[in-house]
Amino acid sequence: MRTESVQQERRFGLRAAELAHWNENGYLVRLNVFSAEENDVLRQVAEDVVDGKRPYPSTNVNQNALVRDGNIEEQGIHAMHKIHHPSCYCPEFLSRVRDPRLTDPLVDILGPDILGINNLFIWKAPKIGLGFPWHQDKFYFRNRFNTETTVGTWTAIDPADRGNGCLYVIPGSHKWDILQHDDLEGSQQQEFKLARGVRDEDGFAVEVPPGAVIWFHSHLLHKSTDNHSLRFRRCYVSHYLSAKAEWAHPAAMNGRRGQPVVWIRGETFPDKVHEVEREILPVPESD
Repeated sequence: MRTESVQQERRFGLRAAELAHWNENGYLVRLNVFSAEENDVLRQVAEDVVDGKRPYPSTNVNQNALVRDGNIEEQGIHAMHKIHHPSCYCPEFLSRVRDPRLTDPLVDILGPDILGINNLFIWKAPKIGLGFPWHQDKFYFRNRFNTETTVGTWTAIDPADRGNGCLYVIPGSHKWDILQHDDLEGSQQQEFKLARGVRDEDGFAVEVPPGAVIWFHSHLLHKSTDNHSLRFRRCYVSHYLSAKAEWAHPAAMNGRRGQPVVWIRGETFPDKVHEVEREILPVPESD
């Protein structure tokens, strides 16, 4: 059944110069998208989850690997790496992933029918926050979805710079094929593999102030570095998919579909990825 056929009016679509920059480089930056007050709402909700003040699935709360493995002792948000899928359990985050300031530009890239496939609030704690290696998101997402691209959005909660581990990209690499990704040693590195043959000297540091948003193509090579500063580097990341995408392995997906897929805007289609969540999910009783 097709749903939500009424198209939303768009105030924040891409300008011609922005679309040209996206097509050439595979990423786009806008400053002052969200206010400090708006981002403080997300930051506080995330901290409440860590402090046990908000119900949340414990399996989706992940500590920094150095703390988790007993190499460093820290508490609270200083011990954290991320919370996974907050838009599924916290209405403040669900509102954010559907905010037209994030999603209007996506219509120019993915079309009007959009789903949310992954989101996470990330802490890089002072001195111990860990980065991640060069990779392409589609290396992972292609195992779930058949689609030309997904789009990630990266919202800065704090200033992000070279000192505290900002995002690095290789402009234009979204035009490349998906590279081989190799295993890495290290407990947190099990979360990512390293794209083969990528040179650090080709990377560009995307330094942004709080409230800025980076949109990036799923083929774009990107990484971040460790936080060597005395400052936090927090961000909120959400990934989006066209509702016209298909399951990569539909026969194997008759039961559990894995990570939740959330309706964002537009229509869904019965022969595509249409098994979506529209409301906040209950926290499992075991948590």
